[in-house]
Amino acid sequence: MIFKLKESEEQLAVIINKVISLKYLGEKEFSIKNNMNQPLTNFENLEEKFSKAVLSAKYEELVNLVKRNNQIYLIANGGLHYVASHMATDMSRLIKDKYCYSFDSFGFITSAANDFGFDMIFERWLTNCVPNNNKALVIGLSCSGKSKNIIKAFDYAERIGWDTFFVTGKKSSEKYDSLCINAKHFHTVETFCLMLFYELIHSLGGVCPDI
Repeated sequence: MIFKLKESEEQLAVIINKVISLKYLGEKEFSIKNNMNQPLTNFENLEEKFSKAVLSAKYEELVNLVKRNNQIYLIANGGLHYVASHMATDMSRLIKDKYCYSFDSFGFITSAANDFGFDMIFERWLTNCVPNNNKALVIGLSCSGKSKNIIKAFDYAERIGWDTFFVTGKKSSEKYDSLCINAKHFHTVETFCLMLFYELIHSLGGVCPDI
């Protein structure tokens, strides 16, 4: 009798646990369904940030810098590196007489990082692979606004008389002109930069073709 009672208690415990689990799963499913009615990713009012940025004096300054420089070098780290690469391609093909480049040699990147340190990769690229006899513009993209390798590349560009411009997610403490969007998330900065460069293409008379 004692054995049967103990067995019944164990069965009851199993049933209770199952009920609790089903209740949890039901609440979780309801929560997921509820959230499907609204976006899950926070882009921090991106359209508002974008509209404010392209109406700013800093954006006008960027447009003027691109107008007066035919050679443009885009540098960035992480996901923004691929944004820079993408936009170097589209700016070159969609804006007349503009030659835009990004740093896409992984062999050179790893070699420079190994031999001179990661902070030097962009400066080494500009000094070793880019002719400095013509005026040029270096555009840096940084979520934090503190990327040391971009700052060092700007320092080099300034020494040889080139123009620089910084697009950042957080305000940079550096002396270089920057357009800051005051973002919290890196995906906001990456998406903003894509939007910014397509706006730049149209501002300079280019047109994005239909699909």
